[in-house]
Amino acid sequence: MEYKEVIPVTVCADIVNLIEEKFEQKERTGLFSFTDSLGQKTTLPIRLETRGKTRLVRCEVPPVMIYFDKPALEDQRIKDYPKLKVVVPCFRDSLAEDLLYRELLVYKLYALISDYHFRVQAAELTCLDKTSQDTTHILPVFFIESDKEFRKRTETEEVNEYNVEWSDLDPEQAQIMALFQYMVSNTDWKIDHLHNLKYFRDHEEAPMVLVPYDFDFSGIVNSDYARPNPDYGQESVRQRVYLGKKNKFLDKTIHLFREKETVILQTVDEDPHLSEASKKDIKSFLAPFFKSLKSRRGRKKAFKNFTK
Repeated sequence: MEYKEVIPVTVCADIVNLIEEKFEQKERTGLFSFTDSLGQKTTLPIRLETRGKTRLVRCEVPPVMIYFDKPALEDQRIKDYPKLKVVVPCFRDSLAEDLLYRELLVYKLYALISDYHFRVQAAELTCLDKTSQDTTHILPVFFIESDKEFRKRTETEEVNEYNVEWSDLDPEQAQIMALFQYMVSNTDWKIDHLHNLKYFRDHEEAPMVLVPYDFDFSGIVNSDYARPNPDYGQESVRQRVYLGKKNKFLDKTIHLFREKETVILQTVDEDPHLSEASKKDIKSFLAPFFKSLKSRRGRKKAFKNFTK
């Protein structure tokens, strides 16, 4: 995945049927077209299906997984990454688009903090209904790096295990992930259930690293369908709850986030997609987090006496 600010792509498929029968989550065939870096238009056969849980139920436009035909990739001499996760606006309106860009921002912010992150790519998706039942739709979307591409880029292997414990994890990287989730006020993850986390490691005996995804329930995104997590006594999705575990890296991680404050706020300010109102809201939301890191009292209150 070679990053550009926005890339135009076109999908031709039975789009109307895909949306109307989204709960069936069955594969449909179509075509995926884009222009490569040399200006050459490429069209590939694809299979696509709806995916997700909450967004599948609540959203007018369901999230989608696209599967590419491996022989077609080989014919076009395209890297063998046959699966593409597509995040779309929940509805076809400006508010939903802004929420989409807020979630895209979260992935970008995590990339500033951790080397173990999924890369993302914003795109302008033109949807052509091949049955001619509806007009063409143009949607802002973003793509998430595939597990296979991540493994190759980071030289890791994926681990699919349930009942993972904190002691199984790389303690420094786990602390970074947990503090980031606290910063964005996201409680929609669990390490023992493979919930909104992927696990990777360098070799069989190495501790696992966590890579988070799906931030639509976070306070920084603040989607209208997100609900407080009753497991942790949240009264609002913007009420931060720290779900990490005490270890010797917490103070070091707090220092890391304090060092990154300027670049994080600058990234918000310079985001080309967000509305000015969203930028102002996000910076206002982040301010108490960074303030809490700068005083002993604030750290103790946030992290339950885990810090010095």
